[in-house]
Amino acid sequence: MKFRTEIIPQKASKQISHRDKVLFIGSCFTENIGHKFIESGFQTNINPFGIIYNPLSICECLSRVAENKCFTEDELIKVGEFWKSYSHHGDFRSVNKEECLQMINSSLSQSHSFLAEANYVVLTLGTAWVYRLKEDNRVLANCHKLPSNLIERSLCDCDTMLESLLSCFEQCRELNPNLQFIITISPIRHWKEGYRDNMLSKSTLHLMVERFCKRTSSFYFPSYEIVMDDLRDYRFYDSDMLHPNALAIEYIWDKFKQTWFSEDTQRLSSDFNRLNSMLNHRPFNPESEEYKKHLQKAEQLKNELYERIEKL
Repeated sequence: MKFRTEIIPQKASKQISHRDKVLFIGSCFTENIGHKFIESGFQTNINPFGIIYNPLSICECLSRVAENKCFTEDELIKVGEFWKSYSHHGDFRSVNKEECLQMINSSLSQSHSFLAEANYVVLTLGTAWVYRLKEDNRVLANCHKLPSNLIERSLCDCDTMLESLLSCFEQCRELNPNLQFIITISPIRHWKEGYRDNMLSKSTLHLMVERFCKRTSSFYFPSYEIVMDDLRDYRFYDSDMLHPNALAIEYIWDKFKQTWFSEDTQRLSSDFNRLNSMLNHRPFNPESEEYKKHLQKAEQLKNELYERIEKL
């Protein structure tokens, strides 16, 4: 007897290996999967502008990375004591204007170099709702708690999002013709938008992504469906009942590995996780002979793993 509807994603025709470089961009769910890649020994770059939720801002971010178009001082704003950018998450901030600008452009430049050599972009869309600054109609990646009377909220339509994503895709391909896109929709519900508005948002994203994947031969990974139709239980959520918990993320990660990794890559990933556990071990006595031997074993395993990657 079967008591649940399990989603088994199809095996991808092209597998991701440890020789590949993978750039992650989008919502906070992107960070969850991106850090799983880091722990598994992959070359990654995660959210060069910080966490971003709507497709228009994500495309703006990725396009600027592809162009290596640096920010200027007049694109920064003062919010309280901090300098920030409407294009960036609040993590990109400083009380010093020049320091904030340097932080932003350093991340952009590093990501441009990474994107030029990357094999995959994993893009996670969070919401189709966008917030525009009334004075110039620009879409904000982050409102930075501006007064609501300065901002206009609207649901972005499929055509507008598709046009933006296609343009971004072409810019990235001009820089790197071999780049492949993997698209996923965040399973995190944006409850503050309202239960109905959240459903309209996710549905609009699904329609747009389907059209984009058909137009570009990009790949869709069903993280949204895995949570909504496979797990379907609040025991897989954090205490806010909105974000998938560690168990759910691990389950999605396992499905991702089954889809995109060969058996050899999965074994190598597991060995990197074992290495991380060894490196993260905190001894009672760091000067003991036993701990020194532990560090030697960890270093030996590290060298062995990178030698395996070189042989791929």
